[in-house]
Amino acid sequence: MNYSYPIWLLIFAVLPLIVIFLLTYKIIKKYLYIYPLTAIGSLIFSIPWDIISVRERIWEFPASSIFGIWLFNLPIEEYIFIVLITWVFASLTILFWEKNVR
Repeated sequence: MNYSYPIWLLIFAVLPLIVIFLLTYKIIKKYLYIYPLTAIGSLIFSIPWDIISVRERIWEFPASSIFGIWLFNLPIEEYIFIVLITWVFASLTILFWEKNVR
């Protein structure tokens, strides 16, 4: 097992979030209420899309690249991906908003 999906998540989602939070926490903390809302919204819209895409074999999740924990025909890593990437873009949007709009 090479677990490439969780490793990819760490590199391209978790690490950027950590850097963003460490460097801009004073700004981000005013908007912490946004994170659960964006997570819920992104999951509501992304889960059906992903389930259909896997069922129709548009994409797949090789067993060697995931942990093997499935929920509603999707690996747990996909749910984590949806939430973390949404949080990365929410953070960048907040920072853009604070710098350019406010």
